[in-house]
Formats: sequence, C-alpha cells, structure tokens
Amino acid sequence: MKQFNYLLIIAMLVLYGCGSSDKEKDLERQRQAAKERKAEAEAFKVGVLPTMDCLPIYLLKDSVLYDTAKVDIRLKPFTAQMDCDTAMIGRSVQACVTDLIRAERLKAKRRVPLIYLTETNASWQLVVNKKSNVKKLADLSDKIVAMARHSITDYLTNKIIDKAKPKYAVYKAQINDVLVRQKMLQADEVDAIWASEPQTTQVRLAGNTILYNSAEDQFVPGAIVFVDSGDAQQQAEFQEAYNKAVDLINRNGVQHYAALIEKYMKVNEQVVAALPKTTFKRIITPRPVDIIRAQHRKY
Repeated sequence: MKQFNYLLIIAMLVLYGCGSSDKEKDLERQRQAAKERKAEAEAFKVGVLPTMDCLPIYLLKDSVLYDTAKVDIRLKPFTAQMDCDTAMIGRSVQACVTDLIRAERLKAKRRVPLIYLTETNASWQLVVNKKSNVKKLADLSDKIVAMARHSITDYLTNKIIDKAKPKYAVYKAQINDVLVRQKMLQADEVDAIWASEPQTTQVRLAGNTILYNSAEDQFVPGAIVFVDSGDAQQQAEFQEAYNKAVDLINRNGVQHYAALIEKYMKVNEQVVAALPKTTFKRIITPRPVDIIRAQHRKY
C-alpha cells in the first residue's frame, strides 16, 4: 500500500511538472507573438510589386543598407496595384510603389494623405500576342487588351485608342495581377497586355511583339510614395538606403543582381540576361507637369 501511495505521488508530481512546463511554453509563445505584433506595428512597411522599378527596394532590404537600430524595414509583396491601393487606404504600409494616376486618384477620391518620395524609371509596354495578327495600333480593333482600371495602363489604353482610331471597339479586360496578365497572354486568352520589366522581356522572349512603349512619351508616371503615417526618422533612413541601392545597381548593372531578380520577380536566368540596360534614378520628386497631367488624365 505504501508502495502504491509512493508511486501515485511520483505520478502526480510528473503530471504537475509536465502541465507546468506546457503552461510555461504556452505563455512564452504568447509573449513572443505579442512581441512580434508590436515589432510589426512599429516597423516601416513598404508595398512592392514583382517589377524592376522595385529592385532598389529589394536590394536595400536584402543587403541591409540601413541602420537597423533606427528603422526596421519590412517588405509587403503584392502582385496587383489594386492590392497596393488597399494597403495604402488601410494604412498597413508606410510607403508603396505606384503610379501617378493611381496616387492622384487615391488622394482625391479616398483622401489618402500620400507624399511623393520619388519618381521612378518605370515604363509600360503594350505587348501583342504573336497569334493575334496585330501589326499596328489600329489593328487592335475588336481585340482584348488586359489592363487595370484607374491606373497608368488604363490611361495608356485610352491614349492609344484615341491615337489609332480603330474601326471597332477595343475591349479593356481588367486583369489587375501583373503575373496573371502575363500568363493570360502566354495562354492566348487575350490579344495584348500592358507589362513592365521583367515581364515584358519574358513575354518578348516567347515571341510576342512590343507595339508601344510609354518611355517614348514625355510623361513620367512611375512613383514611390509615403503614406503619411511614418516616423520622420524612418522615412529619412529609407531614403538614404534607397539612394545607396540605386548607386550600387547603376555601378554594377542589373544583371549583377540576377539572384535578387529571380527571387522576387519570379523569372529565370535567361530573362535576367536579356533585360535591357537600365539606369535607376536617385530620389527626385515627380515633376509638377506630370502630377498635373495625372490629375487631369490629359495626354
């Protein structure tokens, strides 16, 4: 009987010890989760897309070109500009890559307090399906063009329609996701898409044709904005790191960062090797003439 009581006491102590240990582990998990939530809330979050205009941001993050004691930069990857808009409206990012058309609309229609950090070298190309038999802009008559509403691609679609005056309507298909847009062209589901690098090079290598390039225009629509909720020191650290990244890319060339491009933009080494030579801009505020143009949507 004494032996039974002894064993029972041991068993109870073991169970109590296990229960206490599990409780401590659960409390530690809760503490870590609360710590991470606090760090996430205080971090400087940047909305990015899988496009070449974001390369300096990817580089500054991966190479840690900033003082981590002063700012915790975290990237929020999206594949559609509409999702970037949602993040800016909800203030879940402190900075974001966008275009002037979208930014001015967010400021006017949604009262989002955006501050322009810099223009970018982003351009958009109208890539025509190799099976569509489209040789010139007027041939887009009765064709489907994939774009995104209230964006630079919407603006450019309207512009080329007005310029070419095709005989029949051009059908604008709202495909917000830049990667889905590319896949639809490759699957022959649309006649043309608006794309930027590196997606442009990827579909061009597949035999599709570039019919129009926005870089030919005087309008510079690419932009990075601050959502006016960030700490001034965080903004300053981000700006300094951005310029450092631009200087490195311009010195070494984009192909030097092939691994980074493949990682974040989901392309292979053949696409990276074929990318055009690109010079990135250090921080420079968008020109007033471009902002006015975006506000009034004038060509």
